[in-house]
Amino acid sequence: MSDGELQHLDYLTENELMGMDTFIHRIDSTEVIYQPRRKRAKLIGKYLMGDLLGEGSYGKVKEMLDSDTLCRRAVKILKKKKLRRIPNGEANVKNFAHSWHSLNQLHGE
Repeated sequence: MSDGELQHLDYLTENELMGMDTFIHRIDSTEVIYQPRRKRAKLIGKYLMGDLLGEGSYGKVKEMLDSDTLCRRAVKILKKKKLRRIPNGEANVKNFAHSWHSLNQLHGE
């Protein structure tokens, strides 16, 4: 690079840099240790969102933890946008929910 190209990068004058321990050290990208960022806990009501258990054409299934009872549950997360693309998608989900509700009433839950 010429001096003209470096001028826009100069933030300190040459006098200010004198006496400072400045250096640039190149390292290979394989030497860099990357740590994945931890996801923040997501709380929805009294439920703590957990890991993804599965994914299908209707949506995702995630683990949930009831913060009161510490009981683990699975929750199906559906997106209306996806349901509209599937023939009878919304009707199928409503039928499934109705059947599930009926079964739970039979078993006293």
